[in-house]
Amino acid sequence: MTYYLIPALAKLRAEINERYPNRDKSSDGWIGDTAHQARPSSHNPDYAHGGAVRAIDIDVDDRDPDRDLRMQVVNAAIRDPRVWYVISNGIIWSRTYDWKARSYTGTNPHTKHVHVSAVEDQRQWTNTTTWLDPEQPSWRWNEDVVSDLARIQTQFQIAQGTKPGVRLRYHGIARIQWALGVPIDGYVGAKTVAAWKAFESSLPAEKKSGRAGTPDPKSLKARGIGKWFKGPEAA
Repeated sequence: MTYYLIPALAKLRAEINERYPNRDKSSDGWIGDTAHQARPSSHNPDYAHGGAVRAIDIDVDDRDPDRDLRMQVVNAAIRDPRVWYVISNGIIWSRTYDWKARSYTGTNPHTKHVHVSAVEDQRQWTNTTTWLDPEQPSWRWNEDVVSDLARIQTQFQIAQGTKPGVRLRYHGIARIQWALGVPIDGYVGAKTVAAWKAFESSLPAEKKSGRAGTPDPKSLKARGIGKWFKGPEAA
């Protein structure tokens, strides 16, 4: 039996390929494998509707140090009328929960790609309007999207104890790197952590982070980037 990726998601893939022509595609996917076929999944063809597949995985290794593909795809997909839910880096945003960021507890945290599932409304499957905003910097979070400050704090802590050779890439790091003036690659590495500590040590006591070596609303604001991270104290 035949199957196909719905036009809306094919359009998203085409835009990403055009904007990131050198990106890695090893974690790309859309048609369900054997594991997916054993359970309900948007990756499985809906043969009641001609074999339509309503999910896509986009590899986040963009091979572009000045941008962050993961953040750009998440920003484009959340709240789009064609999307049901988005999973990335252990976080899920869904229409069901009014797009609030929640921890994803599935077996695959989707660290290597962004998973986008389309809505069941067939009218949206052929909606091929533009996904990516050409004016939106790829490292900037839409202010309507929760960026989960606590997760970024944890990531900095993880980076300081990470085994040699391990590289971790997370939401929001590219924006912090831009503000610190270090090379932008979206990875929490020794240079980024060292730059943050150097900046933090230069702050007066009233502006220092509540947890040394870790960004928080106060220290982010002191760097002029607190407004991008919507925590309970963020400006």
